[in-house]
Amino acid sequence: MDIVMLGHSAAGKTSYLSLMYAAMCDGVEGMTLRTADRDAHRSLLADARAILRGRYPRASDRPRCYEFVLCHDGDEIFPFRWTDHRGGALTEHRRSSPQAARLHDDLVRADGIVLFVDALRLDTDPEAAEDVRRLVVRVHQAVADREEVLTPLVIALTKTDLVDLGADDAEERFLVPFLPLIEAVRETRHIQGAFIPLVCGPEPEGVALPVLWTLRFGIVGRAMELSASFESLMASARQADQRDTLWDRISSWWEDEPSWASIRDRDRARAAAELSRLEPLVAPADRLGELLEDVLSF
Repeated sequence: MDIVMLGHSAAGKTSYLSLMYAAMCDGVEGMTLRTADRDAHRSLLADARAILRGRYPRASDRPRCYEFVLCHDGDEIFPFRWTDHRGGALTEHRRSSPQAARLHDDLVRADGIVLFVDALRLDTDPEAAEDVRRLVVRVHQAVADREEVLTPLVIALTKTDLVDLGADDAEERFLVPFLPLIEAVRETRHIQGAFIPLVCGPEPEGVALPVLWTLRFGIVGRAMELSASFESLMASARQADQRDTLWDRISSWWEDEPSWASIRDRDRARAAAELSRLEPLVAPADRLGELLEDVLSF
């Protein structure tokens, strides 16, 4: 699974990633994250410890990919790649520019999308609304070009501890700018959206939710693929079993061709393998569904 994280510079992506990884290393409802990259592991945890002491990492203009594995009750069940896109790609006005074209292609191919928006800047800077509009347009264009496959999309509103989300006009200030994208997602059956407020500071809040939301639907999508493959293979095995006769076995042996019996056994073995891959995904998918019940979805 490939997850693309994007947002303007200083939106909190770098801080989020470190705090998310630290929180998921500790574990959430039996779910943990691991990476085989020791340098990335140490760097992310060091940045998280610094943030918890009030020291923030510098914003990065370089895209970077992280290879993670989701574990459930200690067992590795779901590998995924998390790509942190540099904020500068969103300032490109031409979609044909190399950076903008790469971002568009990555969004079209992504298995999950997480958008980061600075709530404080959106609340205080008149130009922030235009930046959000440009961000929404970029994602909207990519959504329109995607195939109809199950895709989680998260709008992550950062620095919400510095704004008043309980104000009477909070919905107009913080939700309305995203309505074109939200409405576009609602018109699809395959994109599952969530709106998640975050605090990525010394007292972090909600940092596990965006990654868990995207992984839940990644797991569900993979389970659906495995289930469909299992059913198809079992149907093929049943058809082969109906065609299995003694004469077919003899003639197949004589002509050195697969018999219907061997095809049946092959498809049953493949179905059993698909089932063995599917079964470990069921419990974590159910657990994530319960954990994310209260997330504002669209």
